[in-house]
Amino acid sequence: MTEAEKKELGNELEELHREKEELVEQIRELDRLKIEKLTKENEDLEKRVEWLDKEAKKAEREKDNFLRQVKNSRHRKWFNSFKMISLIGIIDLLIIPIVVFLLGLHMQWIFIGMGLVTFFGILLVANYMSGTSPFDTGEIRKALTGAFITVYLTFVPIVTFEGAKITGTSANTVIANFTWIVGIIIIFYFGSRTVEAYVNGKGK
Repeated sequence: MTEAEKKELGNELEELHREKEELVEQIRELDRLKIEKLTKENEDLEKRVEWLDKEAKKAEREKDNFLRQVKNSRHRKWFNSFKMISLIGIIDLLIIPIVVFLLGLHMQWIFIGMGLVTFFGILLVANYMSGTSPFDTGEIRKALTGAFITVYLTFVPIVTFEGAKITGTSANTVIANFTWIVGIIIIFYFGSRTVEAYVNGKGK
């Protein structure tokens, strides 16, 4: 090998060594950039996880507050409904008889007043408990059934124990007819509920 060839080979080796060093430097730079990128992404991820933890704790507190409000609302609803039902009972059993007695009206006005007060009272209580704005057919059914049963349970003892005299017809006939009416209403109430539940279940 001549001197010129050795020199040329030496130059090539130096060039390869220099390219190797450049490649190593580029690899180091790429590694550094990659590490910086991963570090930044890791920091962002940690911040995201921390934010999600805070949001989860916030959502949990809001859920607890909501459940507490719902529970208190239910207790409040039941308490208010109890007060409304008590007021209906006081009006039916005390105020209406006293007003009828003071005004000297016929005994039938007690039952008429009780029916009207009980009907609208149960309608309002059922609507208040359901939380719906318009009155639906279910609430009207409840109110109608409750009003007839209330009047029936008051009418029968009064007439049976001769607390009130019925003129023009026998007490047994009136009670029997009234019993049939109440029975039909009760059958219609539970029958319609059964049909409605069946239709809703079939629709699903």
